Amino acid sequence: MKYACRYVLASLLLQLAVDAAGAAEQVTVENGKISVTLSTQAHGAVVSLRDVVGDRELAAKSMSPRLFLLELSQRNDPEGKPIYVASDEAKEVELLAEGDGPNKGARVAFRDLAGRGIDAACTVKAAEGEAWLRWRIEVQVPEGLVLEQVHFPIVTLRTPTETEPDDAIVIGATKGGVYRRPAAWKPGRSIQMTQPGSLTAQFGCYYDPRGGFMTAAFDSRGYRKAIRATRTNDGVALAWLHPCFQTGKYSLHFDVVQTVFASDDPGRPADWRDAADLYKSWAVQQPWCARKYADRDDLPGWLKEGPAMVRFSRSWLAEPERIERWLTEYWQKDFPAGTPLIIAYWGWEKVDTWITPDYFPVFPSDEVFQKLTRLGKSLGGHAFLWPSGYHYTLTHRKQPDGSFFWDDRERFDATARQHAVCNRDGQVRLRTPSWLQGGQCVTMCPGDPWTIDWLNQIAVEIVRRGADMVQVDQVVGGNFPACYSTGHGHEPGPGLWCTDAFRKQLETMLKACREVDPEAVVCFEEPNEWFIQQVGIQDYRDWEVMRRDLAEPASVFSYIYHEYLPTFQSNPQPGNRLQAAYCLANGQIPHLAPSQVRGPGPALDNGAMETWSEDAPNGWDKVAGYRGRAYAGRANHDKQQFHGGEASLRLSNDQADEMVQVSQNVRIGGGFQVGRTYRLSAWMKSEGLQQANGIGLATFTDQMKATGSWRIAIPQGAGDWQRGEATFTVPEGTRLLRIMIHVNGPGTVWIDDVALDEVAADGTTTPAARPDKPIDHQLMHQWVTLFHGEGRPYLLLGKMLHPPKLETATQEYQGRQFAAILHNAFEGADGSQAVVVVNATDVPQTGRLHWRGKEQTISLEPWEVRLVR
Repeated sequence: MKYACRYVLASLLLQLAVDAAGAAEQVTVENGKISVTLSTQAHGAVVSLRDVVGDRELAAKSMSPRLFLLELSQRNDPEGKPIYVASDEAKEVELLAEGDGPNKGARVAFRDLAGRGIDAACTVKAAEGEAWLRWRIEVQVPEGLVLEQVHFPIVTLRTPTETEPDDAIVIGATKGGVYRRPAAWKPGRSIQMTQPGSLTAQFGCYYDPRGGFMTAAFDSRGYRKAIRATRTNDGVALAWLHPCFQTGKYSLHFDVVQTVFASDDPGRPADWRDAADLYKSWAVQQPWCARKYADRDDLPGWLKEGPAMVRFSRSWLAEPERIERWLTEYWQKDFPAGTPLIIAYWGWEKVDTWITPDYFPVFPSDEVFQKLTRLGKSLGGHAFLWPSGYHYTLTHRKQPDGSFFWDDRERFDATARQHAVCNRDGQVRLRTPSWLQGGQCVTMCPGDPWTIDWLNQIAVEIVRRGADMVQVDQVVGGNFPACYSTGHGHEPGPGLWCTDAFRKQLETMLKACREVDPEAVVCFEEPNEWFIQQVGIQDYRDWEVMRRDLAEPASVFSYIYHEYLPTFQSNPQPGNRLQAAYCLANGQIPHLAPSQVRGPGPALDNGAMETWSEDAPNGWDKVAGYRGRAYAGRANHDKQQFHGGEASLRLSNDQADEMVQVSQNVRIGGGFQVGRTYRLSAWMKSEGLQQANGIGLATFTDQMKATGSWRIAIPQGAGDWQRGEATFTVPEGTRLLRIMIHVNGPGTVWIDDVALDEVAADGTTTPAARPDKPIDHQLMHQWVTLFHGEGRPYLLLGKMLHPPKLETATQEYQGRQFAAILHNAFEGADGSQAVVVVNATDVPQTGRLHWRGKEQTISLEPWEVRLVR
């Protein structure tokens, strides 16, 4: 149908200008790289998406194509029950071609969606010499309805037809991740990343070795959004999601773009870095790339010298002399002099780890902590504390009688309730996170100036106690729940105010901290490109994608922004050298996971249960739960009942469904070796047990595959101390022994004098000795030396490049394939280039490196690191 007039805005409905000559049933928009065809026969949706250069169709044939989906609610419904309206439900669709010559576009008008009086208009444009198709949308919503989220643009891509597809999805997420073979996913499976939050760079791509499709959001200001990839019956659907809370006219304030990509090297298949290069060409022009790291004059000089990092937990703080010995007897003696050391402390909070906001005095005391910071500074160290962002703990650790170990609700009601994040119904938003063990917390709203000042005051108190680095933790990627309060000074619901508030938080926090310490540094948990210039270092967790279903790590943030901000792996796994090698190859800051069992002594730590931290004996961990089930039983330091020394471990449950477990890992090394025979023994007694329980022993590979298991039964009847033991030979492939003291159901168990002894051929025993140096010492020493020295212009300050081809063996780890030799390439500020290689195995490896038009053989000893220039 053709129209001979132009529509005007009237009756609160969006009416779009229409030129009769432009109306059509089908319009194609093309820029020389990619073309898109929209059709009224498909209700204005995409019917063709072509890679012009590669000459192939990318769009899947769909039985019910959609260009957008709207999520709405009734304004008078405080629960916001969703109403879904899609582009294919319009009573009328009109398609018009716009522009002429090389700058062409299309405009689609949708009227009276689902008979609800909702109108929409979508545009797509192409410009000469530009790779992108640029999309926008406007929606007009009548009174009574609230627009909550816009899914736009939606495009469904073809999947390979082969039985073994080689397609992949990569999204610019904090934790990266290559998702292989989405064509083989079951329909309905999806992945979604949000910004702020899990999305750190605003792009996603779907590709195979020939090339692929990418989409990006060109948002330079910081609107909330998400990207979703879904396996449908027709193909793989990619869509951007735009949250809002709006009645009347909604306009997308930035372009969503689409293009195609391929490898620029005929000898190399396309991968996600080709798409990232296109995104980076836009990103480096944005405010967050105003200055490269080497050029910033707002940072203390030591940060640019190539620091290393170590993290001590609450159990270390409980025995601060152990920290002192690690710093003076290990770090100071065994690592390059003059290397700055970032010393992170977890569990420093007064009440318990992550319990807020009553942080001070810090654990174990202000005096002890300040003594540690003074020692650290004398060795070039910088104390690093992580307050839990906007969380306010109401209650912690629920007791059997329904009370709580910590209850701060009265103070919250008196001082902070009016500043907390509110739901749509006006009520404070409550959360029950696992670390509160049955307790609850709320989120303070940074859109309220009170909250920004509140968190700044906490940061200042940290700096006054000797720390010079503060991380706003648990505000992941700068994200916090949307607040619907009308009394905080911000618009209700998600909006640009969220980004502006967190940027203000970082800027004012740094200013306040530097009034105490002129070289203070601030950062936050998990990267978000928007805040690169506001922070001095970045907590990164890309390895944690290994927790997801067969996603492979991809250091997306580092690849795009390596020369703008250094990262560190937030949660290094003790003894996991493959994780460390991965981080090394990706130019991350060396992060040591300190071992308490270092130097002469038994491999099993604190078997006598004499020394104690908050909830477990030092060297042991109280397990919070497993596979979604909380272990709510109690672990106590009992100085009344003991077999030897002055105390024992007491484990107790009250209810039939309660469990409690205390565990310790003993890693291979020193006097604990594969192929040798050992005996674990323990003295035990119990009272009131109603079922069989025991001490479990299990050996594991680095991939946490079990290689063996044994058990020591805990005596069930009440009585005096009894000794139990289990003798075992460490199987091939083992990397650690896990000792699990586990009690299930009602009753009390006492454990004391646990010992791990080696059994000789004649039956005699000697205590299994720990190694003089941690298992990862060789690798960590090379990493620290390289990062601070020869590799600094590349691993700290350089730009990450496409890794050159390296032919080497492979290894399997947790169901993923990794190269035996990990590598990456970097370019320094002077234009010089280098390749870092690391043998990530226990045996010598050889590889063939293809670089700069040449081949060279790389031979490395186990865990050897080298910089190739």
